[in-house]
Amino acid sequence: MMSRILKVGRNDLCPCGSGLKFKKCCLDKLKPAVRAVPVFSEMKVAPPELRDKAMKVFEEQRKKEQERVKRFGEVRPEISAMWRGQRFVAVRNKLYYSDKRKFFGDFLRDHVPHIFGKEWFDNEVAKPEAERHPVIQWRSQGARYMNAQPPQPDGSRAARPTGALAAYMGFAYDLFVVEDNGELDDALLHRLKNRDTFQGARHELFAEATCLRASFTVQHENEKDGACRHTEFTAKHTATGQLLSIEAKSKHRAGVLAMPGTPQPHDRVSLRFGELINDAVAKKPPYPLVIFIDTNLPSRAAEKLYEREAGNAPSRLMQGILERTKKEHNDVDPYSMIVFSNHPHHYAVNELDPQKHLLSVVSQEAARREAGINHRALWSLHQAANLYGNVPNEFPDDNGKRPTAVASVSEQIHRVRYDFTVSGTEVTVVRDGQPSLREQSRQSHTPSRSGEV
Repeated sequence: MMSRILKVGRNDLCPCGSGLKFKKCCLDKLKPAVRAVPVFSEMKVAPPELRDKAMKVFEEQRKKEQERVKRFGEVRPEISAMWRGQRFVAVRNKLYYSDKRKFFGDFLRDHVPHIFGKEWFDNEVAKPEAERHPVIQWRSQGARYMNAQPPQPDGSRAARPTGALAAYMGFAYDLFVVEDNGELDDALLHRLKNRDTFQGARHELFAEATCLRASFTVQHENEKDGACRHTEFTAKHTATGQLLSIEAKSKHRAGVLAMPGTPQPHDRVSLRFGELINDAVAKKPPYPLVIFIDTNLPSRAAEKLYEREAGNAPSRLMQGILERTKKEHNDVDPYSMIVFSNHPHHYAVNELDPQKHLLSVVSQEAARREAGINHRALWSLHQAANLYGNVPNEFPDDNGKRPTAVASVSEQIHRVRYDFTVSGTEVTVVRDGQPSLREQSRQSHTPSRSGEV
């Protein structure tokens, strides 16, 4: 019996019966497997003149990235591009586009109502202005102010921000940072949308955005677990691995930020914050505790609390708060660090944005090396808190480069003093103005820092 050899042309129908041409069906299946053989590929070495030009470009990119991090923290840059007349912006795993957003501020303006939802937005706008959510009030007041400004040659409008405008943009950018670099927690978003719980949630958002700017990752606590009380979240410092329990507290005041009642005269507001500190401590967190406290003071009262005594010590009022807290806890500081901040935008909604303050204090216990707390992680939190209010005005260009004309919402007003007690590059507490500090780095920092915010 003889076997017949069937010859099939490339363009003939495949004998398998598929109805396709042989070349588009089984031809490749009949070819012997090709053994992968390493092939030497010659790489071209740039000549010295080309190498020097490339190194200059690389150095320029490195400096620009350093400047961006210095201004906005360890968050990823805005990802944006123009295509077919549309401005595309990537936020985490979402892609937004519009033909009406010339500046990054335009995107932030529209991003907040998008995150909160159209139904929420329409319901708030339908209310009398005095009953609206603070975010909608800030947006309306800021819009009226900007629309009253004379247009620039390109049709845009520019002005030094009022308190309302700075409050809205600062909130919008914090919201963007958290969504783009972490994950916006559903429970936090629900509280932000609620007028009655907004104030505390807003400060928690500031604390989370600060941690992200300081190169921490954030893990939210399971609030449904009723076995124990939880802090807001756990933060892990990327560079050192330091774990911190983060708690955020904001001082409620009658008639301020949607709170019921009549506002107190600015020279009579309460300067007591022990209850907030003790409530945070009572949660007994598993890791070193960092408390973010919003003192929520009008500017004149804030000056009294945040002023410096002789020797650059905290004010007597601030020292009194710290000493009372220590005495209530058997002469031991019950925290590792407290970040006191005051952002009084809402006290001057129709006036130029007032001065902000920051004072970070690390407990004497946490300052000791044997405590095992990495001071670099704590120091980075203060540095990041000092960046609040820095908001990019413009998109990066289509090559990813940031324009040189990037300004802070608050930077256009004045220089802002932010105070911090520091030992070398490490942090410690000052109680009597005469600290015994140990040098822990060749780099030195002055105890009182000034920065543009």
